[in-house]
Amino acid sequence: MKNGRISRRAFLAGSATMGAATVLGLSGCAAQGTSAGKAEPESEGVQDWARSLNVDIASTLPGNTSEDIAVEETKECDILVIGGGCSGANTAIRAGELGKRVILVEKTQTIGGASNKSSGPVAYNSKYAKEAGVETDILPIVNEWVKDSHWRVDAASIQQLLGTVGEAIDWMSGNGWEFQPWMGPTMVKLPDYDAREGLFLAALEKFVAPSGEVLTEATGKQLVVDENGAVTGAIVVDKDGKGIQINAGSVVIATGGYAGNREMVKTVFRFDGVLGGLPQNIGEGLEMAWKAGAQKPQNFGGQMLHQTLARATDEIKDDFDDFPAKYPMILCYVAQVLNVGATGARFRNEELVLSACDSANSSAYQGSFHYVVVSKSIMDTLESQGLAGLGVEKSPGLPPAYKPKFELDTPWEGIADVLDKMVEKGAGYKGDTPQELAEAAGMDPDIFLDQMARYDEYCETGIDSQFGKSAANLIAYGEGPYYIIISEENSLGSWGGLLTNTDYQVLDYDRLPVKGLYAVGNEAGSCLYNDTYVGSGVAMANTITSGYICGTKLGED
Repeated sequence: MKNGRISRRAFLAGSATMGAATVLGLSGCAAQGTSAGKAEPESEGVQDWARSLNVDIASTLPGNTSEDIAVEETKECDILVIGGGCSGANTAIRAGELGKRVILVEKTQTIGGASNKSSGPVAYNSKYAKEAGVETDILPIVNEWVKDSHWRVDAASIQQLLGTVGEAIDWMSGNGWEFQPWMGPTMVKLPDYDAREGLFLAALEKFVAPSGEVLTEATGKQLVVDENGAVTGAIVVDKDGKGIQINAGSVVIATGGYAGNREMVKTVFRFDGVLGGLPQNIGEGLEMAWKAGAQKPQNFGGQMLHQTLARATDEIKDDFDDFPAKYPMILCYVAQVLNVGATGARFRNEELVLSACDSANSSAYQGSFHYVVVSKSIMDTLESQGLAGLGVEKSPGLPPAYKPKFELDTPWEGIADVLDKMVEKGAGYKGDTPQELAEAAGMDPDIFLDQMARYDEYCETGIDSQFGKSAANLIAYGEGPYYIIISEENSLGSWGGLLTNTDYQVLDYDRLPVKGLYAVGNEAGSCLYNDTYVGSGVAMANTITSGYICGTKLGED
């Protein structure tokens, strides 16, 4: 211990003398029975869409509920939280703060999950917003949100989320989190990346340690269900393969979804993009909950598509300095260039690239990738004048982890060398004419040539009759050679999978609570968006706030 704080190593390390992955003072207790779990609802009680979904995803499930696990130890607690990301950690911390004995189980060695990589949440009516003199009436926002989702959401959950997020952020601030105003007064930025896990650990030490524990490198496998269908605990397996049954008054699923399960994503979302989230999130928590009778929502399958990436980035990063290596990716965020799909047809107003969610979702609608078209004329302008020469007025909104340091008027030296290397590495295409470019990329030449001719006309007249792009962003392509950058969408994680009410109780196929079972974070997002996540800062707000609210409700029971 240094400076009065327990070290991360000491805090998370298991105790060999206790014979289990035991942390923070709660030793193993005597076993009090086991259960193999409750079967899924009978076919006649499940809607047709749900029966079909069961068949579709059966082969993509992790299979944890069918494992034969020998229980060697039993523990007892008031609340078991499975998943140590922000939502799970906040649930455990808040419930512990209110006097409950909590066990938090985390699959990896790290506490904080995707929040350790995230930017920041919306923060309506937090102290940060109020200090800026801004108070927000959330009702119009809720009403517009519900309308935009075609009313296929739970308005009460949305109102609770937006109405409580400020309180939740202020609570975290009181536990040492120093947020910063960001992108306006109604959003805040999380503390520095390397500070976040330590903040979670300090709060867990303070509020969970006195009576509970944190088990890392322990994976939830199966829920324990009694004869009345109530969830009474779970079976987890530690890093040594030992089965531990944890009996609890309430079990909270906070396992982060299934975006790391590529086959499930392809099956339910019909999309095969890039995973920017956590690869360990493969759907174990969902499988456990579904096995215990939780409903698979009608809108199951949504993803958090949020960022646009260039396939060339990883391929050429070792061949150039940081700025030129990012030329292809930067162009994916520029509204002045043409975007086409695999056939060669333009599919959107390229000004959508100026908004991360708009860009990602509009691209995903037409396929798992799209093409960004560049010509020698555009390259010459970039090489001499930088982005400013194309009329770009604001620095492109690349993810912070990918964005190099440059100014809008910084010349793009050696751009031809970069794009040629991109083509050489198979991350793009080149052609001296539009015909050759179409053939190289496997596009339909007739479609692409027609599209290029129409786009040239829009640039000449200043009127984009196809999608309405502003005249300022219409730049003629001129002579070749021409290049295509292969652009892909990045999923930060899956969205939803369980229906919950405003108490974060998981609902069954009759929309009644599965007794003893709760869910927070991404997996509790099905009631917030119709088919996919389209917010900005809402995912992090939901993560923070769902854990805070659920922990409060369980702590006050």
